[in-house]
Amino acid sequence: NRRKGKAKGGTADAGNPKAEPKTRRYPPIQCFTLEEDEMTRCGRPATERYPKLERCKAHHGQHRIMYQKYKDASKVVDAVKQGGEPPTKEQINRYTDWRAALEKARWVRKYVEALRVERAGRDIHQRRFFLKVDDGHKMRLKLLKKGMVKAVDALDGLQARAFKLYMPDSPLQDVDKPVLSTFDSDLMERPMRSTEEVVDIVQSSDRLKGHLQTTGKKLLTAPPIDGTGDEDLIDISLLAQKQQMIAAIAPFTDLESFISIHPLEAADKQDSTRAMLEKMFFCFQQYARRIIFHQPALFMKSLEKVSFKDLILGDDFSIEDMFRFLELFMRPLGFPLPWFKDAVLDALAIYRHDTAANVGRVENRFPLLGGWVFNRAHTATMSNEAWALLLQSLEPPANIENRFVRVCNNFDDLIGFLSFGALGLVPTPSFCESRPTDFLDPGLSRNHLSLSGVVVTDMVSISLPPHMCGPTPTTQKAKKRGCVVWVEVESRSYMFGAVRNEPDPFVDAFLRELRARPDLFQVVTRSETDPGREVEIFGAGPSQALPMMRSRSFEAPRSSSPPNGSGEWSVNRSAVDVLYGTAKEIQGYL
Repeated sequence: NRRKGKAKGGTADAGNPKAEPKTRRYPPIQCFTLEEDEMTRCGRPATERYPKLERCKAHHGQHRIMYQKYKDASKVVDAVKQGGEPPTKEQINRYTDWRAALEKARWVRKYVEALRVERAGRDIHQRRFFLKVDDGHKMRLKLLKKGMVKAVDALDGLQARAFKLYMPDSPLQDVDKPVLSTFDSDLMERPMRSTEEVVDIVQSSDRLKGHLQTTGKKLLTAPPIDGTGDEDLIDISLLAQKQQMIAAIAPFTDLESFISIHPLEAADKQDSTRAMLEKMFFCFQQYARRIIFHQPALFMKSLEKVSFKDLILGDDFSIEDMFRFLELFMRPLGFPLPWFKDAVLDALAIYRHDTAANVGRVENRFPLLGGWVFNRAHTATMSNEAWALLLQSLEPPANIENRFVRVCNNFDDLIGFLSFGALGLVPTPSFCESRPTDFLDPGLSRNHLSLSGVVVTDMVSISLPPHMCGPTPTTQKAKKRGCVVWVEVESRSYMFGAVRNEPDPFVDAFLRELRARPDLFQVVTRSETDPGREVEIFGAGPSQALPMMRSRSFEAPRSSSPPNGSGEWSVNRSAVDVLYGTAKEIQGYL
């Protein structure tokens, strides 16, 4: 009898006692963790986590350390929030002792660091270890960001208050007001970033790296970590930020690094070029010291530090501090321009004497980060060497001459600046660029006058449409039969300038030539020492200069060619109006 359940058919090995039953083999589960590039998935098999395998041994160890660390930081953050928020601006202003303010700042700094550790850990967690980020994690990151913004503002306020109490007679700006309050808004290429924007950029590693690279030194990405499972990814991330900061400041802390981003020219010019680069290096180094000296939060952290590297590696120096420093350092043509100008004069003293410690008055020198900085703005006239170094270091674009006028201490400084502009170190401003229809180049004329002590600050050309050159017929009804009303408008281009208010051979000859040509030049002069609106006028008009714009109307028969104008002129805008006009349509320059 056949046994039930036995297959009718079978394989060739069915009756072979040595054949083994076949089992289905599944491929090993791959580790779900992303590598440091945040795009490549780990290629090792997942052997850790229960009940579902998710990570390899190395990444599981890293995750465990990271998770525990940011959870511990989370407990500190929550404890601080339960015990009391960082002080408000009103509370900060009540401090009367700088030591108490700094002690409170240390407490806030611990809170900031706890926020930073938790944010860094959660950021790494969601970018590399989460398959899908849950809503609770996202909400916690938003709360941490708000707390970080508030804590950083409080920390800056406490350090600024401590600075004001530490140096009550400081000649610096009022630290209770934004630094922009002492400068005109047109000096800003872009508005200063808010604390919230800074915190956002600092949290984004790509955006932060892009900002740190702007100093001229390319930052290299750290090599991938093979990992054993014992690495602290949060510490590695924060340490990488410190290393990026150190690399960013290398060009103004190390001479050879600075020279490496400014290649030397031909061999026969290497000596002179290197000497110029050394002076420029001292300029930017002193400029960095002046930024720190003028920023209360940075200044208080620089106390007892011996170098820039020592400052950055300090526990109290944050990535937000570095970002704000670079925001100022990379904008010397903005409102920090007076600091850079003073840094140039510091640098020349250091270059000649190897140090600034024996230059100027003792009470005006202050040791800072292994060097010296003057706590007063330089008031002496800029030398030709100083102007050349300043302009070669900054290479200013066109149309920002007004910014350099603000750093001139006297008329000699103004002439010195424009003279170097005439020699090609400052581009010609757009108001005196030549046009194809110009018979003469106004830029060349301006340069000649600048070298001779006559300042030309602006030229305004007035051009009327071709159909308005000469009398123009109107639709207004005439009183005389067979006539129409014609209107004639006459306008003049004008320019602004300045001359030395004391006897000078060239200036005297220049003014005499203007007076000798009343048919060509209408001149209005005023002195800064005279009362307001007291001017001297001379030109082709009866006892005064012709106006900038005047008009008249008259009646004449209609014709294809305009008739000769007649009648009295009506002044629409006089030369005095150009200076002192108060009309809403066109206001005077002064």
